[in-house]
Amino acid sequence: MMKLSHTALLASCLLAGQAHAQLQSPIFYGDLRFSLTQADTAFAANPSGSDGTTLQNDFSYVGLRGSSALTEQLALIYKAEVMLNGDDTDDNSPFKARDIFVGLQSDWGTVSFGKMLTVFLKSEGSIDQFNLTNTDINRLFAGQDRMGDMVEFSSAEFANSRVLVNYLLEDDAEDKNNNKTNLGDPFAVSLLHGDKSFKKQPYFFSAAYNDGLKQERMWRLVSQVKLGQWQLGALYQDTQDLKYNNLDGSGFVLSANYPLNDKLKFKARYGQDDSGNGKYIDKVIQHVKLDSSDVAATQVTNYSIGLDYQISRSTKVFTHFSYFDAEVDHINGERVYDADDKLFNLGLWYKF
Repeated sequence: MMKLSHTALLASCLLAGQAHAQLQSPIFYGDLRFSLTQADTAFAANPSGSDGTTLQNDFSYVGLRGSSALTEQLALIYKAEVMLNGDDTDDNSPFKARDIFVGLQSDWGTVSFGKMLTVFLKSEGSIDQFNLTNTDINRLFAGQDRMGDMVEFSSAEFANSRVLVNYLLEDDAEDKNNNKTNLGDPFAVSLLHGDKSFKKQPYFFSAAYNDGLKQERMWRLVSQVKLGQWQLGALYQDTQDLKYNNLDGSGFVLSANYPLNDKLKFKARYGQDDSGNGKYIDKVIQHVKLDSSDVAATQVTNYSIGLDYQISRSTKVFTHFSYFDAEVDHINGERVYDADDKLFNLGLWYKF
């Protein structure tokens, strides 16, 4: 059906006199990622994980993406991506929607419509070296979201920079528990400068602001530089929950990685947050059966070290040790949670 629809679109463009329109075959791609994990608790686990020794699916996915030239200046772009539920669950569906959108691309930029990562998340650059594992920075910070029914504008590059904007219609607005909100029209905006892969420039900087997406107000600054073989990064974020005013605070992350040889890379990260809005502390609050409105203060600290071994261009083995320490105080002054959590992880990643 997709090929037929694009063929029909091409034919209509030709009939309209746009003789330069060209159709490109879609690209099929994917990531298969699984990890063997030993953890003291399940607070940092990916959806298929728990405490103890478990096998976790680190968000394996497949997708199709492509484009179709409509004129010499305008192209249709599309992407349809689904997560593969490769673990033993009660969910009868083997798939879960990830990025699914269509858009128009021109010399001025790109406008996309559908489900996609927020531009606030995209401002992280490549600072999250433990991305998609049980040590993803979303354990510390809110704002690492993929949302549906969004409109996104991404400008063309200018002076090594781009501006990205997300907009969500009022009737589609939801909080972090996917309940409808009445906060108006939430949006997010990011300014990106440099190159997060360090291929064009040895630096990447970004600033981002989120107003109302997932019923939160946040801003963040990110800085990454390459000094010799070292890649260093820092992120600072301030977060305010718009439903629970007591969940308000800030946090930071410091990261570094260094290639030990052409296949083996060392990576390390230290971070903390006291806003009470990250995924790790949210699970702790649920564990102690505390209503969010009764939280007086929270603190999560994390440090992680790991190694990536690149077997081939498509295959990587990765391992890490991660340590979390969390505290939660009740409004009556009682400390209702104060414990640490140690994780050992060994994973395999195949990309095609």
